[in-house]
Amino acid sequence: MSTRRGDKGRRTRPQRHKNTFAFKNDLHDKHTPLIKLINTLHVSEVCERCKEVIEWKIKYRKYKPLTQPKSCTKCNERKVKRAYHVLCRDCALDSKCCAKCLKPAGEVTIVPPEPTDEEKQKLKVEMDQLIKSQPERKRRTFLRYMNKGKKKQNVDSDDEDGERREKKAPETTPRTREELMEKFEQLKLTGTNGEDVDNLSDDEDYENFSDELSN
Repeated sequence: MSTRRGDKGRRTRPQRHKNTFAFKNDLHDKHTPLIKLINTLHVSEVCERCKEVIEWKIKYRKYKPLTQPKSCTKCNERKVKRAYHVLCRDCALDSKCCAKCLKPAGEVTIVPPEPTDEEKQKLKVEMDQLIKSQPERKRRTFLRYMNKGKKKQNVDSDDEDGERREKKAPETTPRTREELMEKFEQLKLTGTNGEDVDNLSDDEDYENFSDELSN
């Protein structure tokens, strides 16, 4: 019997055979350095659609990392270090387009790049200078906000095939400079007589960063 859309005898029952558990790309080699590296990749400098494609490849073990940098299609230098990208990081940021499909930022939403170690250090120094003038409680609140990062949305529900997704620990991404500055302005406008912004009484997370306040 045909199941083509529009046929009178279209099947309405769900599929007969379903997976009992979700696919895990590190089921048999969790401690392999390559698998660890692939699973911790931060997909950026691409549009949302291309990000979904690359993340699907990572999830189902179809991702093939580059063994050596390849040439950028714009500057022709061997600076492309991410698989499936055709532009290097610098050219993608300068041209404001997707590093994979080359669609401009006006048509698609580009995922912001992960900051480099130098950028992280520079941002940390800048934020340290800002919070020195704030009271102790606001310093702690700001440091918790900065170091916890931003949680990603993880779905734990039935997918289209009725397969139950596995619960995972929430992943986090670093806060951007704009988000940190917005939080800092909120703290500046917050009074000190009992007003609370982000659970100021909880100092447990602050203990790991007490050395940053020693100055």
